[in-house]
Amino acid sequence: MKIVRLTWTMILLLIISTASTAWADDDHERARQLLEQGKILPLSDIIKQANALYPGNVLEVDLEEKSGEIVYEIELLGDDGVIMEMLLDARSGRMISLKRD
Repeated sequence: MKIVRLTWTMILLLIISTASTAWADDDHERARQLLEQGKILPLSDIIKQANALYPGNVLEVDLEEKSGEIVYEIELLGDDGVIMEMLLDARSGRMISLKRD
């Protein structure tokens, strides 16, 4: 069971790292600067937090600004087969909302 989960985690990280190269240069640079300034948590921490709150596979992650706050918007396929959209505060990892997508 642990090997299967580890394999899925590795596949997910590969997909995320590949997808990140497709970001526009300015978006990637902005995210890097925010991380270096301590204004956001690393994506790896956010994914761990999301999975702790709602176990499943991450399908998509966006870093956005909503109502003046920087948030990670995460789409997850839950272990129950339901796709959920989660908003996490990018600075603290606190869950702002969770809704069925």
